Amino acid sequence: MPLSKSTLAQDLERVLTDKPSSAADAAAGWAKAYLTYATGALSTASSLPVSAPAGFSLVLGAFQAGFAAQSSGTAGAVVAQGLTAFWQGIAWVGPTAVGVTAFPGNPALAADLGALFADLGGKSAADKANDLASAFDTGAKAVIVSDVPLIQPAPPIVGPIS
Repeated sequence: MPLSKSTLAQDLERVLTDKPSSAADAAAGWAKAYLTYATGALSTASSLPVSAPAGFSLVLGAFQAGFAAQSSGTAGAVVAQGLTAFWQGIAWVGPTAVGVTAFPGNPALAADLGALFADLGGKSAADKANDLASAFDTGAKAVIVSDVPLIQPAPPIVGPIS
């Protein structure tokens, strides 16, 4: 199943609507939503992000640090840095190829998130979640994977995830 921005938006909206009792609970909810989203990714060669669950602590730490940041710009930067590290560490395995992340995503994600974090105050939970999901989705769909076919000789298959 490819990445689903709408499912991510629904999961983030649920966390926002439930109004977690602490920043730690909110970070955990966002991290779970993002990890669920990320595990649906497919490389161009149909490889799956098999090591994504092992990166949960990176995603959780990114959101915890973002929620603790003193400014929206810093929050955007630390969340983007954590998500970049998450995607960089993914191992991709499929029925015909195995791969590694060659490029970990949208370099503009930090600025995009910083702007969103500064402007989410008066919006509904659904609008906030949709804006956040759009930024995360744009960032993730810029991840490039280099897959090596299992049957050789064959050139690598390089392309963005979906």
